[in-house]
Amino acid sequence: MRRRGVLATPALLLLEGCANPLSRPYPEKRLYVLAARRATALPAPAQGRVLVVRSVTPAPGMEGRGLVTRRPGHVQESDFWNEFFAPPAAMVQDALRQWLSDAGLHAAVLDQGSRARADLALESVLVAAIGDGSDPSAPAARLHLQTLLLGLDRTPPRILARGDYDRRVPVAALAPDAVVEGLSRALALVLADLEADLRRVAGA
Repeated sequence: MRRRGVLATPALLLLEGCANPLSRPYPEKRLYVLAARRATALPAPAQGRVLVVRSVTPAPGMEGRGLVTRRPGHVQESDFWNEFFAPPAAMVQDALRQWLSDAGLHAAVLDQGSRARADLALESVLVAAIGDGSDPSAPAARLHLQTLLLGLDRTPPRILARGDYDRRVPVAALAPDAVVEGLSRALALVLADLEADLRRVAGA
C-alpha cells in the first residue's frame, strides 16, 4: 500500500503541472493594415493611356501575414501574434493602384482582373516589408519594391522601364506598432518615387 501511495503522488503532481499552463490565456492576435494614400488626387487625362496594375508578387519570405523582423547575424523572424490583416503584397498592390489612379498620369488604372484593354502593364515584386534590426543601433522599417513597366502594343510586350525602390524609415524600436507605422511611411515614399519615374517615362 505504501508503494502505491508513493507512486500516486508524483503522477498527481505531473497532471497538475500540465494543467496549469493550459489554463493560462494566450495572447490576443493583433492585425495591422499597411496603407499609403496620395495627399491629393489629380484628374485623369482624357486622352491618356490605360495602365493595368498586375498582382504584386511576394519574394521568398514575404508570402505570410506575420510581421517579419530581421535580426543581426542574418536571422529573420515572423511574429505569430502580430500579423497583417491581409498578405502585405496584396495591400501594397491596392495602395499602388490607388496611388497611381490619383496621380493623374493615365486615363485609367485597372486591376489585374479587369477585362478592359490596357496599353501598359506594371509588374512588381515585394522584396521586403520588414522591421530591420540588422543594425541594433539603427532600427528601421524597410520596404523594398521592384517594378517593370511593359508596353502592350506589341507581342511579346516590350520593357519600357525598370524600377528598384528601397526605402528605410527609422523607428524608435522594433515594436509592431512602430514598425507598421514606419512601413506605411516607407510605402508612401516608394510610391512617390515610382510616380516620379513614371511621370518622366510619360513625358519622354
